[in-house]
Amino acid sequence: MPQLSNVLVTELDPVSPVSEAFRALRTAIRHKKIVPADKGIVLLIASPKSQEGKTTTAANLAITYAQEGKSVVMIDGNLRQPAIHELFGVKGSKGLLHGLNKGLSLAEMITPTGIRGLDLIAAGGQPTNPSELLGSRGMSELLSQLKLQYDVILLDSPSTLDYTDASLLTEYSDGVVLVAKNGKTKREWAKQARSQLEQSGARMLGIVFSQ
Repeated sequence: MPQLSNVLVTELDPVSPVSEAFRALRTAIRHKKIVPADKGIVLLIASPKSQEGKTTTAANLAITYAQEGKSVVMIDGNLRQPAIHELFGVKGSKGLLHGLNKGLSLAEMITPTGIRGLDLIAAGGQPTNPSELLGSRGMSELLSQLKLQYDVILLDSPSTLDYTDASLLTEYSDGVVLVAKNGKTKREWAKQARSQLEQSGARMLGIVFSQ
């Protein structure tokens, strides 16, 4: 099994209070009664700025879904600063970039995490045109395929206020969770990010405060 980062507390210490908080988040999302058009639901995890706990939140939420028996795939849609492959201790040599740019098949893009029920599509690099790739027909088709194969698809994204990427990704999402860091995220940043995402058509599920 790959070497997991110690921030993946839901896998490494599933009985801890922090793990229980992530399960509570999973339950809160369920109560929003998201009804997808296809089989799987697509959840976008966003944050106003970088370093606010977004990727850690997304990864731990993905693990809690897998722990309840769901088939889950996590996509590193943060082509600006990809990090999910590092959390799960897998090589980021192939992934989303190769599928959208070079026609890699879906099976070739997917990397097992070593956690039962949870797969990963790493970023696969940092392209010069991330917004164009994320807003492409190829991205739309990829999500459509994944919704037929997985119960839950979790999308990580770059910071909402610095790039347009998160707003683009709302097009594919059934719901959006905004992550803000306690003591760091300014209230005005959170308001601006929420407004920007809603203007892009996002269904906001709520705000999570990290730390």
